Amino acid sequence: MAATWLQCQVLAEGPRKTEETYEVFGQMKMGPCQAPPQELEGKTARIKCADGEVLEVPAEALALSFRAKKDLLEKGCDQDFEVPLGKGVVVKLMEYLKHHTTNEYSEIRTPLASDHLVDCGASRWDASFANVDKEMLFDLTVAASYLDIPGLWFLLSAKAALMTTNKSADKLRKEFMLTNDFPATEENDLRRKSAADMSRLAASSVIRNGVKAAEYKAGIKQIEDGTSAPSAVVNTSSWRQAMWRAAVLDDWKLLEHAPEPVKNDRDLVKSAILTSQGAALKLASSEMRADEALVLEATKYFGTAFAHADPELRNNKDFLLKALGVHGGAMTGAPDALRRDKSFMLEAAKVGKGNALQGATVDLRDDRNLILEMAVHDAEAYKHASEDLLNDKDFAVAVAKRNGKALKFMIPAFRADPDVVRAAVARDPQAAQYAHASRRSELGMIQEGVLGEVQMQAELESQLKAAQEEAAATLTLATVAPPRQVPFQALPERPKYTCMRLQKTVDFTAQSVMTANMGQSNYIAANSYLDRMPGLRRPEIDAVGLMWGAVGGIGMRWKAFASEDFLNATPELLLTIEDSCKVLWVAACTLFPPEWFNASHMADQRPYFLTKTAGTIPLDISTDSAAAQVQDVEADRRALQDLTDVDRRPLPGNNSAPLGGWPNLVSAHEGAKIRLTGLRAKNGMTGTLLQRCDNGAWKVQLDDGSNNALLRPNNFEVIEAAKVEASQKFQRHFPETQELQAYNAAAAAERQCKIEEKRSKLKEKIAAKRQAILASAVHAA
Repeated sequence: MAATWLQCQVLAEGPRKTEETYEVFGQMKMGPCQAPPQELEGKTARIKCADGEVLEVPAEALALSFRAKKDLLEKGCDQDFEVPLGKGVVVKLMEYLKHHTTNEYSEIRTPLASDHLVDCGASRWDASFANVDKEMLFDLTVAASYLDIPGLWFLLSAKAALMTTNKSADKLRKEFMLTNDFPATEENDLRRKSAADMSRLAASSVIRNGVKAAEYKAGIKQIEDGTSAPSAVVNTSSWRQAMWRAAVLDDWKLLEHAPEPVKNDRDLVKSAILTSQGAALKLASSEMRADEALVLEATKYFGTAFAHADPELRNNKDFLLKALGVHGGAMTGAPDALRRDKSFMLEAAKVGKGNALQGATVDLRDDRNLILEMAVHDAEAYKHASEDLLNDKDFAVAVAKRNGKALKFMIPAFRADPDVVRAAVARDPQAAQYAHASRRSELGMIQEGVLGEVQMQAELESQLKAAQEEAAATLTLATVAPPRQVPFQALPERPKYTCMRLQKTVDFTAQSVMTANMGQSNYIAANSYLDRMPGLRRPEIDAVGLMWGAVGGIGMRWKAFASEDFLNATPELLLTIEDSCKVLWVAACTLFPPEWFNASHMADQRPYFLTKTAGTIPLDISTDSAAAQVQDVEADRRALQDLTDVDRRPLPGNNSAPLGGWPNLVSAHEGAKIRLTGLRAKNGMTGTLLQRCDNGAWKVQLDDGSNNALLRPNNFEVIEAAKVEASQKFQRHFPETQELQAYNAAAAAERQCKIEEKRSKLKEKIAAKRQAILASAVHAA
């Protein structure tokens, strides 16, 4: 039977390449990464095992481990690479790495289609390598996760999945030798509360439990937690704890009903906090809610989670300052006495935690003197002032005089106000980066100011340094959540990248916002929205809206119209690709563009665009022109009133329709292939246009061999015009001679003969059917 609960996929690559995991549509996949560095080829590395023994191994094989490769490149091959693994595990591990130095990784297809790894896509060597006892399987799994070897990790995960497939919970408990300490009433309670199938939950629990036991045996959990001994509350031989841990990892809300030992499992609580974005802290035990690291982890995701911390921690001012450092909303969970304490607010601002004001009482957020004093030390305090103060210009000027960087947190109107900006820049020239573009230009802060190349590079380096420090001090724990399930949790790994602060945006809109025509309402509404965005982003982001004109020879319009585009009639108005590149360079690289600008050739159209028309009413209206308009409307109404079916397709040459009218790229000609539409019967049938009649109808030869049809243009659509072109070419190169006329006559006679033959066969079939009916009637009588 197939093992379907391992929702992963491996994309293997050639030899001597490492792999990396990524996610696509909720499924975990694996793809090739770069080959080991050339500088490690031919060198020997030294691995120091947990028992102190040192093994010499090929450096290029060991480099298939991401963790080992980083260490070898930073420290070189002369220093020992220490691992918390026994010699037996390391020897077995190196056997895998040496093999895949010269052999490709196998591609395991998922969901697993068989009980045998080879049938699932694994190579025979890989399947044989994974054929080990349970203890070694889990030891190797922990080693693969710790050393970051995705290929091995995935292979062993698939092996573990096959070991637990189609087995009952009781059978799995016995096979993995777990103590049956799960009370029947509690098990039934878990079955009711958990949405997962108990057999699937049992399979997940035994694998996770085996991995956890291997982690404690290797001492990896002690290294991560900074302790000398494993947690006493975690019993890796308990069936009860194993089942509850698996259930909570699937649904963190079940932590509320879990027994106390499970609520005291620090690793489990940390994983639930990450999955729930901090909300799971309130469900943990009192001991876990008194754990500073866990409380900070929960507060990092959502500031109000601090309210669920142990009361002793909530009343600790020093710890509250730490919590404010990860999320300013932590102040909302502080005791009321601290939320009303002016001295604490000022102390927080002095250490750069002005965001504490967002959790202060209403009277403190409305206290001008307090906020002015806090803003001196941390400009962010102004951001959390009361609504009245945020809209008070005099107060904004006063704050700007004390700390120019407060301009960043002011409303857009003040960031564009000359008085406020001038006060902020006078206090701190670097504050100009938060001002509206027009103010920066007036102050001469565009080229040499904070948005210059040197300052941007300094800002980039500052952000990168801060991100590297954070990555070196924090760990991100991978979790498991439905519908994607993997056999066990990946061990924590350090972040490998960071995101820079956005500094420049270009929104691509269209010139037709100002020259729209019928049928473009949605198109214009969307572009008008984009035109508004730069003004909203401008105080902090140098945003610009680029209103494209018509570009020739490229893009969607070229794909749709090609040579039939009516704009080709005025090539002097089309932007070339070279013109477009210049426009893009100006929009993306210039630091003082307007909020939006138009890019097109406008020598003849400039007066038209600059003439004021919005809200204007002509004073002199020509009587003749008004009467002509009324006459045209009445004529249209009379022409349409007697028609039951109106052809609303644009007329040829009608350039006043949307986009100038969609040109007939496939037009109706003699010989064109058509499809019937708008009829009571035979819709979808195909045929060939033969001849156009004087009344506009077309004589059509149907492909089913029946008679020709006479159809109006609104009862068919052209699907292919190639035969028309071929016919035209034939007539151009071969004039209609007597031989050609004779050939055409013979072909027409042959077609008529075939039609008559089909008719005769049809008549014979009908006659035979009638004869059979008569015969059966006589026989019955």
